[in-house]
Formats: sequence, structure tokens, C-alpha cells
Amino acid sequence: MSLTTGPKFTSYLNNVAAHILQVVHQLTLPVESEAQSNQQESSPFNMLLISDDQINELLYQLLIKDNPKLIIDSLTLTEFEARPFNKRYTLGCLVQPFELNSESNRDKTQAQANTATYSRIAIRLRDLFAEQSLLLTYTPLSELNFNCLGYIAHPIETSDEIPDFVSWQFNLYDYKQRPDWLNAKYWANPENFDKYRW
Repeated sequence: MSLTTGPKFTSYLNNVAAHILQVVHQLTLPVESEAQSNQQESSPFNMLLISDDQINELLYQLLIKDNPKLIIDSLTLTEFEARPFNKRYTLGCLVQPFELNSESNRDKTQAQANTATYSRIAIRLRDLFAEQSLLLTYTPLSELNFNCLGYIAHPIETSDEIPDFVSWQFNLYDYKQRPDWLNAKYWANPENFDKYRW
């Protein structure tokens, strides 16, 4: 997709960058507190950014300006799909390529065709490349849904002239709530052995 740089585009990218930085900040909070208590420096934060070349470049500049400690690798969608697994990142982020000024049917059908591509990328991010996966999409929830892949949707409201976007998040370490019955009280009861017939 060709992108036009204008005030809407810049404002949209600023919103996306602010949200990514908020997620990075949340992920680094425990690491920073441990580093302060141990008097050690925290390890660098590795991030994988997946989108169009122009979006990757502009987001890279915005993210590095606000957080210079970030180590960011950026790939296009096709480069990411072709890349073999070689490194695990702290955060993997897919930003759906967008063009704010276009409402044509061609773009809508192209977005629907890319749904399978986005699903494959979401699966590879979740399973191989990232501990925390973040998918930022502007397509409505009814058209693009990652709930079946374990992602949780967080709609982000923006101003009237800029379309809202959805933040899909998957964290490897807390994606599943631990059920109440999964504990020793219900499983290992040696006091009941030979008392009841199952």
C-alpha cells in the first residue's frame, strides 16, 4: 500500500507509537524494580516490528526518540513470513498497513485477502518469535478476529478524524487463567486412599 504522509497519518502513527511504548513500559516495570533492588543494569528490550517499510521507518524513529534503550528489528509482512526462526523477542508487534485517505472497494477486498496473512503472522509471533505479541489493526472486530488464536482485544479510541484501532495482545506467561480446581487439594489426597471406591 502506498502511504501519504499528512496530519491524519502522523497523528495515527503517534497514537500507535504511544500505545506500543505503553506496552513496553508495562513489560519493563518488573525488570526495572528487580534491577534497582539488585543494583544491576536491566537487560536490553528486544522488539520485532512488522509492517510496511514506511510505517516501520516512521515508527522506529518515534519509538527510539522516546525510548533509546529499545533494540528494534523491523520487517515487512512478506519478509517475516519468509524468515526462519532465529531469535526470540521480548515483544513482537504487527501494525496493519493502512492508508487513511482511501475508502475504495479494492482496499477492502485486499484487507480481506490479507486476513489469512495476518493470522499466519499472529501464529508465528505467538508460537516462535515473541514472549508478548501485539497486533495493532484498524479493521473492525467483526472482520478481523484473533480471539480463536488466544489474543485478547482492547479497542483503542482515537479522535473523530482518525479511525479507532484494536490492540490484540497475547502474553505467553499469563494467557490462561489458572482454574480453581487445579491445585493439590483436589488431586493429591492420600488421606482418602482406600476409603472410597471410585
